[in-house]
Amino acid sequence: MTQTTSDPSAADSAKKFVKRDTLVANEKHWQKEWEGRNVFETDMPDDTSVSAEELHKKYPKWMGTFPFPYMNGTLHLGHAFSVSKVEFAAGWERLKGKRTLFPFGFHVTGMPIKAAADKIAREVEMFGPDFSVPEEVDDLNDKVAELSVADTPDAAAQNFRGKKSKAAAKFGKHKYQFQVMQAQGMANADIVKFVDAKHWLEYYPPIAIADLKALGCKIDWRRAFLTTDYNPYYDSFARWQFERLHEMGKIKFGNRYTIWSPKDGQPCMDHDRQTGEGVNPQVYTGVKMEVLEWSEQGSQVVSSVPELAGKKVFLVAATLRPETMYGQTNCFVGTKLEYGFYQSADPNEVYVVSDRAARNMAFQALSPADGRVVALGRISGQDIVGTKVNAPLSFYTEGVYVLPMENVLSTKGTGVVTSVPSDSPDDYAALRDLKKKTDYYGIKHEWVDGFEPVPVISTATYGSMIAPAVCDQKKITSQKDRVQLVEAKDIAYKEGFYNGTMSVGEFKGESVQLAKNKVSQLLIANGNGFEFAEPEKPVTSRSADDCVVALCDQWYFDYGESVWKEAAEKCLASMETYGEETRHQFKIVLNWLKQWACVRTYGLGSKVPWDPNYLIESLSDSTIYMSYYTVAHLLHESLDGSKPGPLGLTPADMDNTAWDYVLLGKPLPADHNKTKEMEMLRRSFLYWYPVDVRSSGKDLIQNHLTFFIYVHSALFPESKWPRAVRVNGHLLLNGEKMSKSTGNMLTLGDSCKLYGADATRIALADAGDGFDDANFEMQTADAAVRNLYTLMDWVVSAKQALIKLEQNPSETVQVDDIILCAENTLLTMIDKIFDAEMNDLVLKTAEDYDKTMYRNALKSGFYDFVNLRNWYVEFTSARGMNPALVRKWIDRQVLLISPIAPHWAEQVWKTVMGNNGSIMDLRLPADMPSSTDHTLLMAGDYVRKLAKSVRDADIALQKRNKKKGGKNAPAAVFDPNASKLLDIFVASEFPSWQETVISVLKENYDASSSSFDDKAILGALGKTGVLKNKKTMPFANEIKKRVELIGSAAFVRALQFNETDLANEAVPYLKNSLGYTQVNVIVQAGAADTLTDAQAKAAESAVPGEPGLLIANN
Repeated sequence: MTQTTSDPSAADSAKKFVKRDTLVANEKHWQKEWEGRNVFETDMPDDTSVSAEELHKKYPKWMGTFPFPYMNGTLHLGHAFSVSKVEFAAGWERLKGKRTLFPFGFHVTGMPIKAAADKIAREVEMFGPDFSVPEEVDDLNDKVAELSVADTPDAAAQNFRGKKSKAAAKFGKHKYQFQVMQAQGMANADIVKFVDAKHWLEYYPPIAIADLKALGCKIDWRRAFLTTDYNPYYDSFARWQFERLHEMGKIKFGNRYTIWSPKDGQPCMDHDRQTGEGVNPQVYTGVKMEVLEWSEQGSQVVSSVPELAGKKVFLVAATLRPETMYGQTNCFVGTKLEYGFYQSADPNEVYVVSDRAARNMAFQALSPADGRVVALGRISGQDIVGTKVNAPLSFYTEGVYVLPMENVLSTKGTGVVTSVPSDSPDDYAALRDLKKKTDYYGIKHEWVDGFEPVPVISTATYGSMIAPAVCDQKKITSQKDRVQLVEAKDIAYKEGFYNGTMSVGEFKGESVQLAKNKVSQLLIANGNGFEFAEPEKPVTSRSADDCVVALCDQWYFDYGESVWKEAAEKCLASMETYGEETRHQFKIVLNWLKQWACVRTYGLGSKVPWDPNYLIESLSDSTIYMSYYTVAHLLHESLDGSKPGPLGLTPADMDNTAWDYVLLGKPLPADHNKTKEMEMLRRSFLYWYPVDVRSSGKDLIQNHLTFFIYVHSALFPESKWPRAVRVNGHLLLNGEKMSKSTGNMLTLGDSCKLYGADATRIALADAGDGFDDANFEMQTADAAVRNLYTLMDWVVSAKQALIKLEQNPSETVQVDDIILCAENTLLTMIDKIFDAEMNDLVLKTAEDYDKTMYRNALKSGFYDFVNLRNWYVEFTSARGMNPALVRKWIDRQVLLISPIAPHWAEQVWKTVMGNNGSIMDLRLPADMPSSTDHTLLMAGDYVRKLAKSVRDADIALQKRNKKKGGKNAPAAVFDPNASKLLDIFVASEFPSWQETVISVLKENYDASSSSFDDKAILGALGKTGVLKNKKTMPFANEIKKRVELIGSAAFVRALQFNETDLANEAVPYLKNSLGYTQVNVIVQAGAADTLTDAQAKAAESAVPGEPGLLIANN
């Protein structure tokens, strides 16, 4: 029933969106029907006649998964993009007759939810439940930064402030958590409920489910669950896998470096970070350079710090190249930087380093107390210049001087840089500048005179002075040549490390690769150095803390261990990755990934079985949860596991013995009281596992996806290893990065409201498929609404025409612009071409779906398929379309688009065409084409080229006709508005030069390798003289392309179709579309004596497959 309104603006708005609203109404209808029929709930076959292992052969299956999203917000199009890859695949595999399973879960493990809940609680405490912020509170970041998620007094007592985190970038100008939630449309009364972390788990998952249902996803929601001990069934599963991995020695305990949040008092792993995902600890050798004599300014500063009296002071440099320390000529500091005197763990030693370095050292047992920085005083870099220090291992045993350097950073290393100009291009360029311009840099000659580069490492390419040689090679004249210096540094390091031999020192004669660690250990053993670490790049926790590297005892996965790594590499080798770039990235990660901290003390999660003081961290409880999907629906009927499943099993029933049997096949005790139920779980697991494809964003290769490979290779036999991983790039929105701060953001729910499900899905498919970033265009979604509605309208008219034809089968019928010829009309060549091109597009689309290239599948199976129909409608407008082919086109269009636009397909299939059964029950038809009819495709190309040639010739003639005079002016003036005549001249023989080219190509073609000898071809063509003809090479290349397509058959020049008959079939189209009153098809050979001069000239240009044309007035 149509709703009326007296508001003109409302009526106009309703009219504006009538197409979208019509499609959305259909979508809601079919979603309700699918859910009511439980269409997407898929179970293992109820067939006990074959073993569980044999079920796959008798009943082919497919299982695809997507990394469960974190439930601290709503799903956006980035989530939907990766989801769509599984969704489209599920639709295609379903069409292929497989039992398809697309399960979905929700991740709540880790600290983000708990941290946000604690922020809300603190904000309620600060501002009350109505969140009234006093005007005097003008620095919200400082307030938020003071919110620690750790209850440890030491952590809370730190005076260090994290830098502005990317929270502001993520949430725009909203600096408080309550403001973020207000921006989502929440009332204050609802926001206060989020002080309880449990409320987050109850609030966001239902929204995600509703949004995914609105998109029409083929998800079996019976299998959905939440992680952590909030769901006791999943909790037992997570604890079981952890215990087994611990028993296998895959989880170990020890002292190791990890990224650490002092504020939170625990490791800060990838999913705990606002910025810096994938960043690892960078370990240096800290070189202790004892001060021998302070500079004049430095001496004054030191005398003003009484705490330094009687203590040794060391400038500490952080180096990644300890093997070069024999060549130290000086030490650099930044003159504009501030340094501190920091008490070390040795009460008699003080370190001069940057504040950032001191903060990291405090968590590595290098300060008096763990986590505490003891600053004794301050000194500027400028005041340190001219200080004389001892450089351990240096050739200059009497000491070297501290000199100024322009590009020393306080955010990298310690802010103190030891200089080795023989092997470091930066050091060489800086020292050379200082020597040339002592007055300019304000230094004394004695600080640099006599300190020359010392040979340390020798290579065959650059000799014993690598840095000077590379600087000369790159024409570097000063330390300001930054671009060249970056290149030089890379060359020098690689050359020295991979090809260098030590020229001096205790390890003289050894390769640098062997000597590097030995020299580091020598420095440490002699008391001249220590290990020091910092994050490779800045890392900010979700609590806005600037993270450090801590050395602490902790549980960790021993990723990178040789035997385990070998198994992971084997697993990767057996997997389909749908692209070599994905495989390459996995190999890179497998090569660098090492120990990974797998527990924490704060947040949500499952407790570590053998040490319940710890929680399993978020990336470590989610490595094999795909196996949980295979039995989840039998265990519980609610996300939190509060409602037991159909087998009546309790969480207590799912102990380690149960999981050992279900997932690993270990025998149950003879007296087990749930044997039958366990057998059902085991059978379900064996049927659905392994995972056939896991789809994810490329950013998860560096952690989750590689962990996924590692743990599967450890726990499961090879038959249960994952079969494929499909990785996609990030999703842009209208060509720009999605960001809440810029407003360039679209949630999944909002997209479905704006465009509907199918238009959103089409835009997601059109966004892209490869490793590079994809782009969701809102214009594409808009266009999809129009295209779907228009195509639906056309199919409705076509159906009406088909019904009308059933009533009058021997007559031509017309409904709107659709004309159908009589039933049982013999197929014309145009009909056959249309049918062949349909089949070709079906094959291309099927191949694209199999390769998971959905943009290509959308192009061939929708855009090109509709364009083909348009061509057929146009070419048959004079006599009408063949009704059998129209039915076939509609059926095939429904089939090809159904994985991407299932609602539209269902509406056409059932409502418009009146078919029985759902599109979800449709399977690929038995008459699917097996090969392409290239002959008919070539005939189709001929017809299109003929039409284009006529149109181009018509336009060219009119342009020439406008010219007054000139040698190209026609003898008789052509009037485009008068009656027009077209002569088409068909040739039966090829020019001799073409036959020559064909012969040469054939002689130099190797059928066994499907390759041409291009050099021999050019030589042979040159001898025949045909290369003088400009048409020769384009013609030769065209033949080669055809050979690549159909093989040696392309050398047979005779057309595989009757050109005269085909040209005659095109006559009605040429008359109707281009306005010719008369079109003549003339066979060149039989009409030579009757042609006029103009006709004879036009006929001369004709060759088989390329007719000559003459246009004139009647």
